[in-house]
Amino acid sequence: MEVQVVSVRYRIPLTENQAQKLRRTWPNGDPFYPYEKMERYLGPLLVEDLNWHHYSGNYLYFTVYGDEIEATLADALKVFETRLALLEGKK
Repeated sequence: MEVQVVSVRYRIPLTENQAQKLRRTWPNGDPFYPYEKMERYLGPLLVEDLNWHHYSGNYLYFTVYGDEIEATLADALKVFETRLALLEGKK
């Protein structure tokens, strides 16, 4: 019997400022920064199950899947690094 890893769940620690900005909502309760927005930045990468909800602590959780998990993870981390830096006001 052969076993293969097809997905891995990761988490990135968020600063308090990043977590607060990701969790902001409009007056009607809709998220200011919805998960779909980050998914668009990830584009064709095989990354899913994004979560930064308040019950997850100060972490951004995500799952990488496919045959090239390590390469996909490296590409996803570049996207997260850029997007999270922008939340901190860094360019």
